Amino acid sequence: MKKYRNWTKFKDLTKKDKIFRIVNLTLMFALLFATIGLLIYYVKTGDKNNRMVSCIAMSVVYLVPILVELIIGRRIQNLVTFYFLVYALVAGFLGSCFSLYKTTSWFDIPVHILAGYTFSFFGIVILSRLEKYHTLKPITIIIFCFFCTLSVELVWELVEWFSDLVLNQTAQGEIVPGYGAPLVTDTNLDMLCNLVGGLLFSVQFLIGKFTKFSFGVNFFEGELCPKEQDNKDVSDKNAEEINLEKTKQK
Repeated sequence: MKKYRNWTKFKDLTKKDKIFRIVNLTLMFALLFATIGLLIYYVKTGDKNNRMVSCIAMSVVYLVPILVELIIGRRIQNLVTFYFLVYALVAGFLGSCFSLYKTTSWFDIPVHILAGYTFSFFGIVILSRLEKYHTLKPITIIIFCFFCTLSVELVWELVEWFSDLVLNQTAQGEIVPGYGAPLVTDTNLDMLCNLVGGLLFSVQFLIGKFTKFSFGVNFFEGELCPKEQDNKDVSDKNAEEINLEKTKQK
């Protein structure tokens, strides 16, 4: 089995982190089971809003934090996981599975702005795999994160288009009679809102780097990209605790 360089066992977490971890896992599986239950309901009663595919997709999305942890080899900070799950609840469960996008015309706009902001963090997660992350210039990180969120949005829109075309969905809007396809207005607006969210993240990051106000940037960076010295300190502390335990046993 792969040995995770920065992986902290559950028993070694602080009491606060253990509680927060349990809360996140509870929320994650509550959303998962609720979505599966909604899927079963749609199968039995009929899906007039064509949301069954959304339910299946969201059932996978909820598990993304765990999958990312396995890929990057360390635990994601609990607050980041909680933020992701809340976004999945609003955008996926309420917006897609409950068709709030259809019943509330303005709901799509803040969700995609929030998506643009959220997807920017994926850039930091990717860059955190670099050993010399903390030597990168802030502008380099910003450019990478900005294009990362735009890339995720592009893939998202392509998935929506593919599901509409092949699976007879309506993720990109209702088909215009005589035209045979939905207007591109919905897609363009989604991409614009995503861009705005990416710009908001960029502004926050730059303010946090070049002023005395962190705005949470140092916190998220510290959790996603711990410095090597921090890792060494944790390892030394764990080693001291192990030696102390062995001494007590003797």
